Amino acid sequence: MSGGEYRGSDLGGPSAEVRIGTPERRAAEVALEVHLSEKRLDSDEFERRTEACEQASNQGELLRVFADLPVPHPELPSSAVPSTELDDDIPPLALAGCLALGLGLPVAIVLGWVYGTWWALAVPVAVTVAMAYVEHLRTAHRSPIESSHPQPSD
Repeated sequence: MSGGEYRGSDLGGPSAEVRIGTPERRAAEVALEVHLSEKRLDSDEFERRTEACEQASNQGELLRVFADLPVPHPELPSSAVPSTELDDDIPPLALAGCLALGLGLPVAIVLGWVYGTWWALAVPVAVTVAMAYVEHLRTAHRSPIESSHPQPSD
């Protein structure tokens, strides 16, 4: 096997593209040393694989070096990619409150200016505060159920 067989090939999937650094390369070298000491690799093969680890730039390339070897493999950090999706847990009342303020305040300003009814400014604010309070009461009743599931501490 030549070093080129390891270089440039990856295992596929989202974790294969996660970049690696010096700690991951050192962990791979330690794992290769274990395989050398257990006579799974000869010294030439060890050198080629060590060089492939040094040239690896992502997890897929690094793990490819160990594709035909049993455990131990290098410990790699979690490759979980943060989600870019929007949070769908926006409560409907929070959305309604934003709409009440966003649409209600301009209408109230126009009404206040045209008709002199400046008290209309209080309506969207009061509606939003009332909806926030109702949402607070609604989620307070759910909190005992949610507290039965322990949350991880920081």
